[in-house]
Amino acid sequence: MAAALLPEPLRVSRGQTPPAGSAGSSAETAARMADFFGSIGDQIFKECLFELSDEQIEVQQALVKAYIARGGSPQAARELAAKQIQPPKLSEQCEKIRRMPATAVPGWDAKTVVAKPAVPEIRATQPVQLPASTPISLAGKAPLQLWDCAPGVDYVTIKHNGYERKLTGGEICNPFEDVVREVPPDLKNFRLGYTIRTGRVFIIAEGSAANGRTIAWGLSGRDICRNNPDPDCLATRAVGPLPPGEYSFASDKAHRVTWGPKTKRQVAAVYLSKLWHRERFSAKHTQAILARGNIAIHLRLKGEMSEACIGLEPKSWAYIAELIKSGRATSLNVHIDDPHPQIAEKPPVIVKSTFSLSSLFK
Repeated sequence: MAAALLPEPLRVSRGQTPPAGSAGSSAETAARMADFFGSIGDQIFKECLFELSDEQIEVQQALVKAYIARGGSPQAARELAAKQIQPPKLSEQCEKIRRMPATAVPGWDAKTVVAKPAVPEIRATQPVQLPASTPISLAGKAPLQLWDCAPGVDYVTIKHNGYERKLTGGEICNPFEDVVREVPPDLKNFRLGYTIRTGRVFIIAEGSAANGRTIAWGLSGRDICRNNPDPDCLATRAVGPLPPGEYSFASDKAHRVTWGPKTKRQVAAVYLSKLWHRERFSAKHTQAILARGNIAIHLRLKGEMSEACIGLEPKSWAYIAELIKSGRATSLNVHIDDPHPQIAEKPPVIVKSTFSLSSLFK
């Protein structure tokens, strides 16, 4: 992926290739190459997200089928789905990187591809394997009314990984507004708080006037389990929201925000250290919850939902990622219900949509 954003064309100088068998020259060349790619690699991974994610591709393909089923022609359905599900706009900084002049990489005479940096696997602490004979069933469950499409909004229903998802204009119904409220500058260290039921991200800083204040809003869980703390949802891998409890970030500050090869974007991995509300869960639920892995905070793209993670809108992700990367945000506590109801606002969901099914027949 990253290679697509390297300055084009990537020219190299044959005249600078070291003689065969020159170990010293080869080592020096490798060092210069590492410096070259290191100088732009971090910028690429930080600034540039430029293709559809796997989920967006699957959603786009499902939209085509849904539009055809509603009476659209195959061509119109493909054009509409392609228009609605697109990669996010490149940031200004990414555009600058993309427009960089051609640069000669010293001493390399081959087509070069930038490899993604290795990332430690994101896993919950002390995972427990759930026996295949005791699956969790979500049969008969419906999404919480708060996240359903607002009355009068046109939508189509697709199926993704066996679950129904309503989309309007290619986007999930009732996404969050991209609200960002900055942490007071004098608050140097604090914990992040997250409420599963509402999606609120807030400050935890006992004794501070900022304690409980909202920072942003993030989605967690897919489809019928979106921000749904039902025990069956919490125990269902790849569908339920992240479990309640105490989480830590990577101990190595340099790896708190890293490139996620599965999500194809930067993520902040979080590691479950203590599961809360065990009294609410059966032994089967607890076992399944502890077996869930790959929990993170990340950017959410149009049409996507988020499994066992916190998916944030672009501005919210950029701000919270910086809080984590800088070390100001030291850990994460996840609550089922908001511990600060007296100051917690209602979720800022977007209920309106300009999508019209009549557009399929134009």
